[in-house]
Amino acid sequence: MEILHNRRFYYHSTVGAQYSHFTDEGKKVIAEYMQLMSYKMLEAEEAELNQRAKDMVLKTLKGENK
Repeated sequence: MEILHNRRFYYHSTVGAQYSHFTDEGKKVIAEYMQLMSYKMLEAEEAELNQRAKDMVLKTLKGENK
């Protein structure tokens, strides 16, 4: 939200969404952020899937139903 409130990075038009946009510097900052976070997002997703698989195996071994 901080980026969206900074006119250096994002121009917010009161006229409408079609006139609001990221500045060139804002686009660069967003791209850098996504580059940094992408790997962590995929790691978190993999960890969540692994945990779900472990939970399913444990429930099966315990004889629990969904």
